[in-house]
Amino acid sequence: MTDPTAAPEPACAGSASTGQAPTGSGPTAPDALRLRRVLVDASVLAPEPLWLWMLALTEGVAAEHRPQLFVTQAIGWELRPALRRIDPRLTRAQATLAARLRMDSLTRPQSSPSDPAAEAALTEPPPATPLTEPPATTAAEAPPTAPPTGPRPHVLDPDDAHLDEAALALDVDVLVTDDIHAFAPIRTAARGYALLSADEFLCTLTDTFDLSVPEAADRYRSHLTRVARQVGLEPQPGSPSHRLRRSRARRFAKRVVRSTR
Repeated sequence: MTDPTAAPEPACAGSASTGQAPTGSGPTAPDALRLRRVLVDASVLAPEPLWLWMLALTEGVAAEHRPQLFVTQAIGWELRPALRRIDPRLTRAQATLAARLRMDSLTRPQSSPSDPAAEAALTEPPPATPLTEPPATTAAEAPPTAPPTGPRPHVLDPDDAHLDEAALALDVDVLVTDDIHAFAPIRTAARGYALLSADEFLCTLTDTFDLSVPEAADRYRSHLTRVARQVGLEPQPGSPSHRLRRSRARRFAKRVVRSTR
């Protein structure tokens, strides 16, 4: 129960790149907030608290309003090394399994879990294409010059250009990433989608759908126990709120603490 004497929790601020705080009211708010299609970056999927709290919260939303969470194969390639950086206890096999669990919990638009080739590609980037000399062409045979391709100007880190490309290709409403500074702060309309940190997204989900944090905490603990059993590794020490703070979700961690009072 929330402490009635506590200072009110500030509304979740929008990303610095939007310059606007998200607002919403009731179950019809997702359409106004454009939260129906969400792309989740590896920087959010890799930390166990961010991933499992995101699942625990979205499961509390009625099916007809529940945000659809997307992940791409390129994000999958980043997961295993990210997981082993976060938790060096993970063996290579455990990191691969942990990455697959994360991928399977979200919607993969271009691969099927039953496809062995797609499964093998979840955590291994494709081999480099051998360099070969192109066949000679005459001026008459030469194709017209294609326009230059590359990251859009607001993508400051070329390694994150695949996120911008996927967000546009999948027509998502929100990209959730903790690599916010990889993108220049421009308005949502110019970018084509909203940009939120994991902390902002967790708070926004809670506010938009008026979700119960204690009920989500029960689902989180259930997920945590299941994942620990499947991976074969005990969770890192600390309370749920402490693990959230370690994952830079400080504002949502405060809500978890208040929900236990």
